[in-house]
Amino acid sequence: MDQSDAFSFPLTITRPELMVDGNDRQLRRLLYDITALAARIEQMRAEFAKRLEVSKPQYNILLHLAQHQGDTGRTVAQVAEALRVTGAHVTKETRLLIDQGLMVKHPNPEDGRSVLLMISPEAGRRITELSKVLRRVNDNLFATLSAEAFAQMSQHVHDTLNDAERTLRNLPFYLDDAAD
Repeated sequence: MDQSDAFSFPLTITRPELMVDGNDRQLRRLLYDITALAARIEQMRAEFAKRLEVSKPQYNILLHLAQHQGDTGRTVAQVAEALRVTGAHVTKETRLLIDQGLMVKHPNPEDGRSVLLMISPEAGRRITELSKVLRRVNDNLFATLSAEAFAQMSQHVHDTLNDAERTLRNLPFYLDDAAD
């Protein structure tokens, strides 16, 4: 094959802040690494969900509630916003969790149109038991991070997730522009 026929991978960015030595190799590596990390975290979370005898979405809801319910509980809308899912999704999974005896709901005294969700004592027992595993896993998963690096990473991931959601909303327009 003639060298002039060799494929040259086109740049996938234009922002100079993201280029190193005029190329996007570091960005590509970052994206591959994030994808691989997300897959591994999903594998771990699937195992945690199995331990609680729930699905992965139900695991997310239960752990969020366990951490944030306080003395009164959380609304479906609050859970959905925190987990970045729809209220319909939370409502569907909530029904299943209530049927399993892992969640309870009661009327919201501040808004008669909504209910407040809380984990049940049985869910609390299961989560407490699982927390022993979670401590070991999380300590190992983030073993290389200093407190400063952890704070920075947390903020950067949060900010990039917001960027990703905005980009996803605009993706149809980007795809239409590319087709022209």
